[in-house]
Formats: sequence, structure tokens, C-alpha cells
Amino acid sequence: MEKSFHIVFCSNSESSVKKTIEFLEEKKYYVTFAKSEGELLSILKETIVNLVIIELDFKHKDGITLTSDIKNLKDIEQPYIIIFSNKQDDYIQITAFNAGADDFIVSPIKPILLEARISTLKKRVLNKTTEVNEADLHPNFFVDKEQYLIITPQGKISLPRKEFEMVNLMYRNTHKTFTRTDFANLIWNSADVANSRTIDIHIRNIRRTLGQDIIKTSKGIGYSINRDLL
Repeated sequence: MEKSFHIVFCSNSESSVKKTIEFLEEKKYYVTFAKSEGELLSILKETIVNLVIIELDFKHKDGITLTSDIKNLKDIEQPYIIIFSNKQDDYIQITAFNAGADDFIVSPIKPILLEARISTLKKRVLNKTTEVNEADLHPNFFVDKEQYLIITPQGKISLPRKEFEMVNLMYRNTHKTFTRTDFANLIWNSADVANSRTIDIHIRNIRRTLGQDIIKTSKGIGYSINRDLL
């Protein structure tokens, strides 16, 4: 039997997310509602939670602070975290990501789009439970998804979030060459990014940090990680 994917909603009003919860339950997700920080922490400590969805203006503790608190818990299996709000300010979203949020959704929540996001996260969870110890397979270069660090014999290296996600994507798919459109859709969720200089700038920054040879360029196609250096 397939393992249930456990989602916890933290919102000021259960009725405001009731339809979304019912939609997810119809899709066979196990959904719990927490009306306070205390309830959420109890759930996290008592059972495995795969995803926490937090309202930004959660009255008991704002979503960004609560996200940071969750990331600092050492005795639980860390869940993915999505923050939702009707506020669209860039600085709020950047602050949320810096606190450890994995995604930010502008409300009102559209259940069908949320489920599509969750489906992607679920695949990542399942892959995490079955993958081999890649640190042993690639002792010279290891991408630690939990700590958002690149681990090399010279030490641990931190990258900005988007650049880390680009490296991680190539690292997990060493035989694939990624086009600008691939990066735009998979990392930014926006095809428009492929037509800007954004991806090229990030590739240049990655090379500056990790070494010029870490990423191979296939002219006219895209980029891949240099497997000879792994």
C-alpha cells in the first residue's frame, strides 16, 4: 500500500480552507488542521508530516517566524513548507524563502494548482526514501538537499537558493542536458525566464563559486554537470 502523504494546514479559519482540504482528501492525501502553533508542534512531534501549509498572517505566530521555528527543530523529520497570503510584495516572499519556506502561494488558493505543486513535492519525498547514499557514490562532490549545501573535500559551500536548485537538478540528473526552458519551468515556474539573461547569470555565478569546469556547456542546447568531477 502506498504511504499516505501527510499535510498540515495552519490557518486562522478552518472554514476558509475547508474546500481545499476536501479537494486534497479526495485526491487521497491525509490532511490535518492546526489552529495554533502548539497544535502544529504537537503534530510534528507525534507523527511524520510531509508538508506544512501556513497562512502568512497566522494570528498565533506569523508564518515566516513559524517556518523558522520549524526549521530549527532538531528532533523531527523536516517537512516541506508552503506559505500562503494575499500579499504579493517581493520582499515578503524573499523573506519567506530565506526563513526556509519551499514555496509561496498567493491566495485565494486554487486547489487544483496547489495539488499540482504537492504532487511534485510528493515525488521528491518518495525519491528521498529510496535513493542510495550519494555521498558514497560521489565523494568529491555531494549536494546536501536538507542543509542546502554543496559538500566537497575542501569544505561546505553555500549557494543562493536558485543557484543551489540548478546545481541540485543537474546533480540528480547527470546524464541530461538542461535547456534554458527546462530551468525556467522547473526552477522558476515561468517560461519567460528562458528569454532573459537570468539563467546565464546564475550559471556564471555557479562557475565562479564551484569552479569553471563544474558545468559543461553544450552549444546551442544547454547545460549539464561535469560527471568527471563528481
